[in-house]
Amino acid sequence: MSANPKTPQNKEPLRERFILLGFATLKERPNRSIEVSIRWGRVVAVLFALSMIGWLSVTGALYAYLKYTQGFKAVSFSNTLLLQRSELRRKIGDQQIQESIVHLNAGNYGDSFRLLHFGVARSPGNLEGRKLIADFYELARKRPPIAADYLLEGLSHGGLQDIEYLKKMIQVLLRNQMDEKIQELAETYLPEEPELTDTNKLLALGAAMANYHRENYDQAEDYLIAYNLLESIDGLLIYSKISWDQGDRIAAITKLEQMMGRFPDSDPLLLQLSNYYREIGDMDQARRYAILRSVKDPLNYKPRIELLYIYNNEGDIEREASEIERFFEQFSQDKSALIEFANLAAKTGNTDLSKRIQTVALDNGFDIDMFAILVLEAHIVSKDYVKALTLSESLIEQKPTWLTKRWAAFNSLRSIAAFAINRPDLGEIYLQNFLKGTAQMPQTYLSVSNHFSTIDRIPQARKVLSVAYQKFPKNQKILSELIAMDLELGKTERLDALLIKLLQMRRPQRELLAKAYQELGSDRFIFTKNRDLLLLQLSAILRENN
Repeated sequence: MSANPKTPQNKEPLRERFILLGFATLKERPNRSIEVSIRWGRVVAVLFALSMIGWLSVTGALYAYLKYTQGFKAVSFSNTLLLQRSELRRKIGDQQIQESIVHLNAGNYGDSFRLLHFGVARSPGNLEGRKLIADFYELARKRPPIAADYLLEGLSHGGLQDIEYLKKMIQVLLRNQMDEKIQELAETYLPEEPELTDTNKLLALGAAMANYHRENYDQAEDYLIAYNLLESIDGLLIYSKISWDQGDRIAAITKLEQMMGRFPDSDPLLLQLSNYYREIGDMDQARRYAILRSVKDPLNYKPRIELLYIYNNEGDIEREASEIERFFEQFSQDKSALIEFANLAAKTGNTDLSKRIQTVALDNGFDIDMFAILVLEAHIVSKDYVKALTLSESLIEQKPTWLTKRWAAFNSLRSIAAFAINRPDLGEIYLQNFLKGTAQMPQTYLSVSNHFSTIDRIPQARKVLSVAYQKFPKNQKILSELIAMDLELGKTERLDALLIKLLQMRRPQRELLAKAYQELGSDRFIFTKNRDLLLLQLSAILRENN
């Protein structure tokens, strides 16, 4: 009898339960051993869910903060959610730039500049913002190098392909005599073989102008010819100026007149021809082109102003009077035209015309401050100094609201009149009030200095120029006038530094350099610092241009 097979014994099942909130299981074996297992799937799922909830919460809070608390309407939830940091910064920057423009239009310049600064930093590719902040630095803060840096940085953000932006940048560089920087741009971006694209032609024109200003005439002409710029007004004007400066005045005029058929309505072309003929003393031709400008653009007051200057210089009283009446008929409602008209009256010493213009401005409800100041200047130019002081005292008694704004300019004219009637005590007080003033333009200082020179008050004229140079050290006209006056007075203090500064600028006057060379060579300036070195430099420059 065979043995029955053994029946296997039933094993006691494992006892299993969830622990740690279901993130692990605990198993108890029959032998009382315990096994703990982590449920990694659940752990990962929960962690992912928590991270998503956290991400959405933080994103939502950030979105709400930026859009509703900070007011950045351009911010979208998707940009915030997807962590598109660069796009988010760009949109915030663009909005700040737009807000800065709103503040600028409202006259809130501080807020406008602050927003603009942050906006451009966040959105470096916003070229309009770059142009605007460049204006702030160049015109308001008087820091052209920073303005240039902002514009140059924009080239790598699409500025090189934006013609208007490129034009703005070149204008700023030229205006501030950064000619070497323009040449560097041309060498960097222009191809070896000329390609006549709009961008290349604009860079070449800028380089031609920069080289012209530095008297590198051959290089300037190379750019003009290589990029076919003689077919444009700007290129043609540079080309003619090169001939003019090299002494070939007939060639300069001929080049322009030959292009009259191609550009018959070009105001710059007609203006340049009028100026050329005035300089060579051909007033008939100068008047002809001035009239032609006026006929071709009858709504432009500037040709009419030029024509009035020509009539005044010629002493043609009848035509001048007739043109004055036509000007009143056509432009009496135009404030800008009336201000230029009042400037003309002041510069020519026409006090009756100046007062008449002031009356018209008052009848039109225009701000009267500029017109009143020009009435005073007209009396100064006409040498009616007593009347000028009488009018100024009358204004002091009336205390018009505008007088505070024009206080510096007002005192400059009072000072000139007081010195002219031999009242230096009053004149010096008024002069100090002028020199302590702010926000004066370079031309104002030059004009005041010239008035003092006219009444033979040279120390006062020099004092005005010295203060002007401190405020505008890069103004070549002020520097040139100051050097000329120091040479006249025999002043050696800082003369070497002033001359070195002038030689670094573009196109210094040959007459002034020749005078400086002659004076420095005399015993009068024997103790001038760096005298020998200056004589060598001046001699080399003068020989080179003979």
